[in-house]
Amino acid sequence: MQRGLMLRVILSIITLAGFFIGSLVYVGFYTAGYFWWQRAIVVLVALIIAFSALAIMWVTWAGRRGMMGWWRE
Repeated sequence: MQRGLMLRVILSIITLAGFFIGSLVYVGFYTAGYFWWQRAIVVLVALIIAFSALAIMWVTWAGRRGMMGWWRE
């Protein structure tokens, strides 16, 4: 159990850092003609995608261990 948890923590950090750095590089170099609010939307969309990927990863981990139904007891 600890190995799977540690792997997901590491993947969470790498995923958030990767999406944040990737979106900032994209905004910094490839959006010269965009307004500031369009650049902010690009970063927000990348953040939403990152959080969605992390949510799927953590929900599947919790579901396999029976942690999803703790409120039913």
